[in-house]
Amino acid sequence: MIGVLVFESLLIAMLVGLPVAFSIIVASLTYIISNDVPLVILAQQLVAGANSFVLLAIPLFTCTGYLMEQTSLSRRLVDFVECLLGNVTGSMGMVTIVSCAIFAALTGSGPATVAAIGAIMMPSLTRSGYSKQTSAGMIASGGALGPIIPPSANMVVYGAAMGLSVSKMFIGGVVPGLFIAAMLCLVNLVIAKKCGYKSPDVRYSKRERLNRIYKALPTLVLPVMILGGIYGGIVTPSEAAVLSVVYASIYGLATRELTPKTIWTVLNKTILTSATVIFIICAAKVFGWVLSTTRLPAVIGGAIMSVIPNKWVYTAVLMIILFVVGCLMDTIPSILILAPILVPVGIEFGMDELHLGVLFCITLTVGFVTPPFGINLFTAVSTTGESYDSVVKGVLPFMVVMMVCVSVCAFVPGLITWLPSLMYGS
Repeated sequence: MIGVLVFESLLIAMLVGLPVAFSIIVASLTYIISNDVPLVILAQQLVAGANSFVLLAIPLFTCTGYLMEQTSLSRRLVDFVECLLGNVTGSMGMVTIVSCAIFAALTGSGPATVAAIGAIMMPSLTRSGYSKQTSAGMIASGGALGPIIPPSANMVVYGAAMGLSVSKMFIGGVVPGLFIAAMLCLVNLVIAKKCGYKSPDVRYSKRERLNRIYKALPTLVLPVMILGGIYGGIVTPSEAAVLSVVYASIYGLATRELTPKTIWTVLNKTILTSATVIFIICAAKVFGWVLSTTRLPAVIGGAIMSVIPNKWVYTAVLMIILFVVGCLMDTIPSILILAPILVPVGIEFGMDELHLGVLFCITLTVGFVTPPFGINLFTAVSTTGESYDSVVKGVLPFMVVMMVCVSVCAFVPGLITWLPSLMYGS
């Protein structure tokens, strides 16, 4: 009965428009007050929610993304990819998606990727014949690679909440991220051929290519430093995040692109974004305490297992739930609320914990481009100047392909677990 009351209060609070973090606190308070639990528990759990070293990576990677946006690091990246792919069919779309994939490997932020790459590529796409609708949709879907290709804030949150190695999750996200990026490029190729988009009649001399590669070196050093350091076991994800901020800051100061005004802009955006995420995590810590105390996950898990016959049906049901939730809720609250309830059921069915963790994160990531609340859709609206309806129509073919790719990862676990097994030997 108490469990029903907790979930009812959570649902009602969200339906009346209360922010997610406060809705979670209201649900937790419902249990605390109705059971005469000391209110000091609320304060203790809120503070404990932020007491995790691994969470430091979230504001730091976010800051790196905004630093790249404010400097020429993102522009040099696009120029480099453009000289490599500039003459293939649908080249500008290909440049957009590949640039988003590389930028994602530097920041792990969907909105930052959309803002940085979108501002650069939108004019180039329209000049190449792409409709504004398709261009905006492509930029939004390319930005969704941010939380899939590591580093990923979603994986940091999941690892901290569920006690799973963040480094292993990062490695597990590499193959699915590249797979989805390749399929998005294929969709772009089909659209380009169908609509007759021609590649720009530009020929890059060997000298020009070498020049662009040389100029892109400061940007290309970043993924080597971040991912190489993490995968090589030299640094933790949080330490890699520190290095990325220091590197991007030194670059911006050396090139004089970082001024007091731009530094203030970067810090302002970083604080606003990170504070929201961390507060949700703190609120979820209280909710997690309530779930643990009431043993609701065990009760719900037992009920699910009595109805679902095997892991394949469980996987299909999990995918449907996460796709629907991704349409309605932000990714991080979804992870913090649903993972403690749904993931233990999959583990009981004998599924790999790492496979479930990465799958959970990348499935919810599709919500970044899923109406009505996909954050990348709104970022694309502000970046490209297109209407919300236009962005949604443009993103639909890419969104469908992303769903198919994630579903393949769900039923072919090796796409997620192969690389970590290869690197860690287990």
